[in-house]
Amino acid sequence: MTNKRPKILIIDDMPENLLTLGAVLANDFELQICTSGVMGLELAEQSPPDLILLDVMMPEMDGYETCKRFKADPILGRVPLIFVTAAVESNAEYAGLELGAADYLTKPINIKIAKQRIRNLLERESLRKEVEAYRDYLEDLVEARTLALFTAQVHASDLEGIAHYDPLTGVPNRRLLADRLNQAIAYAKRTKKLLAVCYFDLDGFKSINDQLGHDAGDQLLVGITHQLQTILRACDTLARVGGDEFVLLFGDIEKTPECYDILERVLATIRIPLTIKDRLITVSASIGVTLYPCDDAEAADLLRHADQAMYQAKRGGRNCFAIYMLQNGTKPPSE
Repeated sequence: MTNKRPKILIIDDMPENLLTLGAVLANDFELQICTSGVMGLELAEQSPPDLILLDVMMPEMDGYETCKRFKADPILGRVPLIFVTAAVESNAEYAGLELGAADYLTKPINIKIAKQRIRNLLERESLRKEVEAYRDYLEDLVEARTLALFTAQVHASDLEGIAHYDPLTGVPNRRLLADRLNQAIAYAKRTKKLLAVCYFDLDGFKSINDQLGHDAGDQLLVGITHQLQTILRACDTLARVGGDEFVLLFGDIEKTPECYDILERVLATIRIPLTIKDRLITVSASIGVTLYPCDDAEAADLLRHADQAMYQAKRGGRNCFAIYMLQNGTKPPSE
């Protein structure tokens, strides 16, 4: 398969002036010849050439005006253009170059020099196109990699959300809770303050699911989560660990009674009625609490102790909180 020959557009109102040059060029190039600037522009718009040979002295629209129109076109303006003229004045040559012509040939044309100049210009144009294509390729590559990086970041963010947050309520899940709990324990050790680990579920939640459906139960969980978030401090954590079971971490507590006040607010907040499926729903919670470092246990054991205390709250009538009984049979000090 042979390479496509470069196309040269020759514009001259007297093309016989270029017959000799055309005959030489026809062996290596595809030629188009027209006799006016208007015709040349029309031909070039239909099929852009690789190079233009343009006579300066033409009736109606001379070569300078034709050149201006070529250069005004965003595509044709890039095609190298050589003026061909009998004028030898430097001003005429300067005028053409100022308009954007790439070179100048004067009549009578030296065929050998003209052919070499044409080849040089076509090689430069071919190189320019290669550079431009490679630049576009690099820009596309950078854009593609930027998009891929952004997509990966979004995907990683989505994965992090899936891995660490409850998809229904948007609060931390059990995995993120473990990290938050370890941080809270470390903070309590540094500050010598209390950390309340609270485990609770909703009283009668199963009956709501059975009577109104699971979508109503989900709406209830979301509503209660939002209500609780209105009373939490920046240092507190609310996590959903499964079903209607939640864990609350309250740090930075000075005295045990302060923890009791917080728990009463939690119970009152959960009891705020919510409208679900055009019905006013009111639920309560049973909360189990253990206080660190009074309960000087590992993180997993603190959660287990709080869970045990929650069942004490249920046995105690629900809608209340119970403090985990330490191994020596005592509760944390009340002062």
